[in-house]
Amino acid sequence: MSKKYEELDFTDNFFFGKILMKNKNLCKELLELILNIKIVKIVFAAEQKPIEITSDGKGGWLDVYVEDDANSVYDIEMQPTMQSNLPKRSRYYQGMIDLNLLERGADYKALKKSFVIFICLSDPFDKGLHIYTFENRCRENSELLLGDDAIKVFINAAGTADDVSKEMKDFLDYLLGKGVGNDFVRRIDEEVNKARAHEEWRLEYMSLFLRDCDMREEGREEQCSTVVMNMLKENIPVDVICRVAECDEVYVEEIRKLTK
Repeated sequence: MSKKYEELDFTDNFFFGKILMKNKNLCKELLELILNIKIVKIVFAAEQKPIEITSDGKGGWLDVYVEDDANSVYDIEMQPTMQSNLPKRSRYYQGMIDLNLLERGADYKALKKSFVIFICLSDPFDKGLHIYTFENRCRENSELLLGDDAIKVFINAAGTADDVSKEMKDFLDYLLGKGVGNDFVRRIDEEVNKARAHEEWRLEYMSLFLRDCDMREEGREEQCSTVVMNMLKENIPVDVICRVAECDEVYVEEIRKLTK
């Protein structure tokens, strides 16, 4: 979180999740636009849904998690910066969704058709397409689908191919800051402007910002203590340790006590 609240836009996860989970119509229209399908009704499962997948509560958060009237679930993730592990992340999110859907002891038939959708501002596969859709297929016979109803979609706002509608291209251009090209995008932009004046969301964002700062500070503290501890084991002089680790002698002596 390096942006001021007033600088946030639709490509920031905070606004992306808040706006879509507040406005069913926009969320439904976005899914219809991306997947080229018609949805009668969607149901919000939760806002930034937390899913615990292990006994000690480890899991993750989904930006936008919704269900529809046709027994399908959708996870939409905004990806403003590219990460090399995106395919593995899509697999992880798919697993979280499945474990959440399947209650202990339930039959596998209870699993719903699921879509994990990443909206990327740059090309995750460097092929120039605007949309990459993945389903499990047989390697020996590419026409044979596994039929597990697990679909992963990667949207590339920076695509160069002529493979999407004008409405979709307008939306992708908006994500890249190229203006408001149609009514759907205009309504999103209006929600962004409203969000910037939302005091409750502003306070929530600041709370999250402070929490992240605290976590980073704890990480720096742990890293510093590790460096000091290792240097003490190498019998490096205290004044050198203080200079390298940017700490004082009192701190070094406290670490020395812990290592005894």
